[in-house]
Amino acid sequence: MKKNTLNLIVNPNNNFILFQTPLYLNLKRVLLFVIAFYSVSISAQVSPAFSVKELKLFISDMKLTEKNSNLSFSNAQNVENLVYTIQPSIYLYSGNLKTYGEKPTKLYTDISSLNGINNPNLLNNNIEIVEIKIDNLSNLNSKIDLSVFSNFEKLKYIYILSRVSITEQNISSMILNYDEKYSIFYKVDKGE
Repeated sequence: MKKNTLNLIVNPNNNFILFQTPLYLNLKRVLLFVIAFYSVSISAQVSPAFSVKELKLFISDMKLTEKNSNLSFSNAQNVENLVYTIQPSIYLYSGNLKTYGEKPTKLYTDISSLNGINNPNLLNNNIEIVEIKIDNLSNLNSKIDLSVFSNFEKLKYIYILSRVSITEQNISSMILNYDEKYSIFYKVDKGE
């Protein structure tokens, strides 16, 4: 007695899509899908998962967002105060640390001094904004590792002040270990 078993490889009813076209065409489709998927995953890894904005645009976007909500505290006004008005501050340049005022809320530094951020004399408990100065084109090859600010409990803003032309893409490529609690914005001020 002969048993009737389905032969899935032959597929006489031609009801499975994989067997409706020649095998080499299906392999091409699978290969194209894998290449496309791999390309998308690589491009997602290359592009930063954060945004960098020019200072005025950053503040205007905050104001626009706050306009539609009834907040008693304005983050946009706070950023303007931190950037444009005199604050109790710390200056860290070339290993020299100077503190002005009590409970400093602003840290001024440059890219070459970032490795001194872990100085035990640095009063970082109230720092809300760090202003990092870029002085020349060679600084654009440096990295800004945000993990050095992990002990700054109140830090919210990373402000890049550049003396040379710079773009959002330049800054994004310089940032390492981004943390979503930080907002990053910049201004180009060539001092002309």
